[in-house]
Amino acid sequence: MTSLAAELGRPFAGHFRVLILDNEVTVDAFVADPPLPWARLTLRDGGYRIGENYPSALTAAEAAREELNWDLVSGAAIRAALTGLDETVHRVAIGNNAGQGLPFAEALPAPLRATRGIVVYGASLPERASYERLGYRQFCARGALVARLAGEAEMPLALGFINTIQHDERSYHAPALAPPG
Repeated sequence: MTSLAAELGRPFAGHFRVLILDNEVTVDAFVADPPLPWARLTLRDGGYRIGENYPSALTAAEAAREELNWDLVSGAAIRAALTGLDETVHRVAIGNNAGQGLPFAEALPAPLRATRGIVVYGASLPERASYERLGYRQFCARGALVARLAGEAEMPLALGFINTIQHDERSYHAPALAPPG
């Protein structure tokens, strides 16, 4: 089985590799100018693999399409994949999503939490103390993540993304998809 680190390492050699675990409707927060290389990882054959047509450039149009990629989400599989991460992934950004990111934060190996882990959030992070108890020391508004990491990285950024919240036609809230009536 290929590890997440190996899966991201192949196409993003020579890049500052950032694994983002978040809700697919947040992808637009990671769009930069110029567009960053990025790959969506989905659960296939018992592990997370880079999908067809990736890596690609993360543009605003690509981010809009990504919102409607409703991947099968397995919290257990994501947690299992995280346990094998090492320093070859430079940062692991975990979307808080009203505390739903806590189980993923707990699954990241403890030695990586303070140095490689970063918790991203929308407007506020009421669960910050819970992440701090797990060893996290880096926190950032979701929309500021790319600029922050670009300022830290000594190599060009590349993003890997795993969707952490299951959506479908009934649970996705977009006016264009709302049922008639």
